[in-house]
Amino acid sequence: MSGGGTETPVGSEATPGGGDKKKDSLGTAGSPAHLIIKDLGEIHSRLLDHRPVIQGETRYFVKEFECKQLLTQSVDSNRGSRNERRFLMTI
Repeated sequence: MSGGGTETPVGSEATPGGGDKKKDSLGTAGSPAHLIIKDLGEIHSRLLDHRPVIQGETRYFVKEFECKQLLTQSVDSNRGSRNERRFLMTI
């Protein structure tokens, strides 16, 4: 160790494939532990990320509001034209 020579990894220190993959306390990047953590991250984001749902609900609300507003405007204009017809018939 202190002889100044090169050291070779022994036992569990050796990295398979020449050290291409990162290694941490859970093993290599393709290990089952990493896959489980990745799946848990996806589940967590699906359960707690409500932005797509809120955006869809907002679009639906705006669309319904615009439709009802147009319907109200058309009903009001029809009332106005009926009142004008009644007024003209009384003259």
